Amino acid sequence: MSQKYSALLMDLDGTLVNTLYSLQDTMNKTMDELGLDRITLEQTKKFVGNGGGKFVERALAATADRYYREAEKWEEKDEDRAIDLDQKADEVMELFDDAWNLYMDFFQENCTYKAEPYPGLKACLDELKAEGWKLACITNKSLHEAIKVLDTAYGAGYFDYISGDDGTHPLKPDTGVVDDALAHIGKTAADCLYVGDTNTDMETAKRAGIPSIGCIYGFRTQEELEESGAAICIEQAADLRKAIDYLSE
Repeated sequence: MSQKYSALLMDLDGTLVNTLYSLQDTMNKTMDELGLDRITLEQTKKFVGNGGGKFVERALAATADRYYREAEKWEEKDEDRAIDLDQKADEVMELFDDAWNLYMDFFQENCTYKAEPYPGLKACLDELKAEGWKLACITNKSLHEAIKVLDTAYGAGYFDYISGDDGTHPLKPDTGVVDDALAHIGKTAADCLYVGDTNTDMETAKRAGIPSIGCIYGFRTQEELEESGAAICIEQAADLRKAIDYLSE
């Protein structure tokens, strides 16, 4: 075990598990049900990271923005049509409650769809666990679905603690989730490294005073992660141990 660090706080989506396909598929089932635009894999990468509610809101906004852009094109040619398109866009954003309920209903059954650990990551984590490291997952994903995904991908009880959205506390980048995880695994911030793939993760780590490892194999770019404060970035999940050793020097 590293003498400097002995615990990892890790994000879920785009860090521990490739859930991109389950997230996109679930959202597109929701959009289909409401007669709205489907989202692409690239949009999915950009829309996630701040909890399910924000994901739904951003997916709705993608359709609404299309209507708003069309309205702008018609402003000088046909004012009435422009107004109708603006109204359609507003109506799309008013569908949030319906979209959220549909999304969560679909997600309960769909959250493990094509979800699997990134190549080489479990072997690295197995090695760390054997050395006595504590592993905690901190995610803005619904807690019930987070546990289901992690149990499927890694096995039940693999992580020492899982913090997810249970409706009772602020989400990342609020550092309350970090304090909660540290209390449950019996570690301090000085014992930990934070591993994530979004600016939200890097901001959480920065606020908590924990060095962060940015995973550019996940959902966001190296530029975003470095600008948000990543101490080091890795291109492959299998490189996690190298990053840990580098930061432990």
